[in-house]
Amino acid sequence: MIKKLKLALATGLALCIATAGVATADTGDRKAMKEKFDTNKDGQLNDAERAQMKAAFQAKRAERLEKKFAKLDTNNDGVLSKTEFKEMKNREGRRGGRGGKFRNKR
Repeated sequence: MIKKLKLALATGLALCIATAGVATADTGDRKAMKEKFDTNKDGQLNDAERAQMKAAFQAKRAERLEKKFAKLDTNNDGVLSKTEFKEMKNREGRRGGRGGKFRNKR
């Protein structure tokens, strides 16, 4: 019983240390992102800076979606027809590009 308790404590401690290490380690992307949106240069993002970052990400996502829609809308009428939708499914597969023509057809 004591052996199991020691094992559980050791495992829990190892997980806590590993999690803390991952949580505090800034990758290059996170560091660059922090520097970009940290306008007061205090090393942390406050609510206003986080809101600015969220707005920038939403704008970037909207831009990507618009590009993808423009690519799929082959006749440029602003609406995906059934044939355009079927072409998209055939080209990209059911999982949005992760599978495509190599997936097994059911």
